[in-house]
Amino acid sequence: MAAHANGKEGERVLDAGCGVGGSALWLAREKDCSVVGISLNANQVKKASTYARELGLTGRVSFQQKDYLNTGYANSSFDVVWTIESVCYANDKGQFLREASRILKPAGRLIVADFFKSEDLESDDVALVKQWANGWAVNDFATEREFNAKLRENGFEMIENMDVTPAIMRSAKKLYRSYFVGGIGAKLYALVRPNATQLGKNNVRNALLQYKTLKKGLWQYRIVKAVKSTSQSQP
Repeated sequence: MAAHANGKEGERVLDAGCGVGGSALWLAREKDCSVVGISLNANQVKKASTYARELGLTGRVSFQQKDYLNTGYANSSFDVVWTIESVCYANDKGQFLREASRILKPAGRLIVADFFKSEDLESDDVALVKQWANGWAVNDFATEREFNAKLRENGFEMIENMDVTPAIMRSAKKLYRSYFVGGIGAKLYALVRPNATQLGKNNVRNALLQYKTLKKGLWQYRIVKAVKSTSQSQP
């Protein structure tokens, strides 16, 4: 992702949906970028800020509790908007892309790594993918075609939408194998925390569904790069 983003020393990067700060900290340390990480989760922001202090990176990276659909940052504030497995949680992917376009400088880069469902699925397969998505609190995944169209609608060009599924196969298989152990663990956990039974079942079920749908070719893991047009007026 960093190679595709082509981040340069001193550029300002927004990590949209930063979690506990892994990417933001890496970019600040390895690429000497100025990075802002945002998350809706206050605990994640607190942990990420702690890690930044421990690594001596507070001068190069900061974390804030913000919504990536409405960041409040000024127009043309960032050189790069970076997001890993975050855009899928936006019910309206176009709303995220509008905000990304607004805060990016002309010729600024958007770099996304995320799950995308396959094109033109049969109704049963659509339902299966949606069942998996909902288990991860995702309303639905976009297709490559849908996402590319929304990118163009929001002033992005030079779009590269790359299928990198082979790179995540080992992780997908590990998650699938955890399904067999997790089923036992979920039952034992339910004895201690009866109210958490459904959550445990959902997590275990999704370990199976993500691999089942992957083997059927119902989704891909993709890296998407797009450049904000230099002629794009602010939304």
